[in-house]
Amino acid sequence: MNGLDIQDRMTANGTVHSRVLRVVLRSHLNDLQPALDRVISTTFTNEILSGRQLPGEWNQLPSFLMAKRVITAANSVVFFGEHLSQDPEFLKAALDYPEDLLTTAELLRFIPTVLAPFAAPILMRRHQASKVLVDRLTALVDDRLKQNRCDPSRVKPIDCISFFIDANSQKSTWSAEKIVQVLLGIWFASVHQPALSLVYALDDLCKHPDVVEPLRNELRICDATRGDLDSLPLLDSFLKESARLHPSDSISVRRKVLQPYTFLDGTHLAMGDVACVPLQAIMRDPAKYQGSLTFDPWRFVDRTATGNVTRFAETSPIFPLWGLGKRVW
Repeated sequence: MNGLDIQDRMTANGTVHSRVLRVVLRSHLNDLQPALDRVISTTFTNEILSGRQLPGEWNQLPSFLMAKRVITAANSVVFFGEHLSQDPEFLKAALDYPEDLLTTAELLRFIPTVLAPFAAPILMRRHQASKVLVDRLTALVDDRLKQNRCDPSRVKPIDCISFFIDANSQKSTWSAEKIVQVLLGIWFASVHQPALSLVYALDDLCKHPDVVEPLRNELRICDATRGDLDSLPLLDSFLKESARLHPSDSISVRRKVLQPYTFLDGTHLAMGDVACVPLQAIMRDPAKYQGSLTFDPWRFVDRTATGNVTRFAETSPIFPLWGLGKRVW
């Protein structure tokens, strides 16, 4: 991909992904919040104003495209920093890249396996998004690495580029190309599902207007008391319930079998098989969720105490939206 070597072996990256995304990034969420507030508010406003005007001061716009643009703008701040995320050309490339990759992947399904390694670079050259991203990011990461070597104690930007640079030990420092490869691999997974979740959440708000005022009250109290995400149990439960009924895919935790394996019940997997978890069936199973097909925004709120029974970002065997095990996102 534009000269980058894509590494399929999970062990190639060690525990860096997990440490950066689950520990370092989470510890800086409060620092990122002001910038995220600005970019989300600005992007939402611009999207609404660009919609087709209807009678009664309403504007009409495609919800999924709007959601992708909001998620792309917000995630760009977190991944690449405020400066690069304000570049319209870069933002368009960041928006187009996942779609280009999916289109190429679908085309490769119809090409013989032996020809796929040669066809993939040719197909991706048809799309400018990957070239723009690789060129801009490689230059930025390379510059950051040089600054880090010259002055390790300098004040560093708060974004995933800095996090991945700092997460590497001095003995095995990643190159700029390696860091860009990792960032784009994560970026591919960071736009589509959040955008779908946002669309379904907005749809559920429209279908269940009775929950709008309780959510607003919770947000007012949180703002007045300077609370954090832990102070929003209803919002967390609402988003989790929306995602439970409307997951972005019907299956998850796809794993390609690298060597033959037989489960205790006798189920045999041959090398090259793909195993997965029936995500949608599990999350709509009446044996696991009472009234499983009914939308209940309070389902995950602990009504006997302040907080949630389980959080949206948590994973479990009955809520495998984010994956399972040590590879969970």
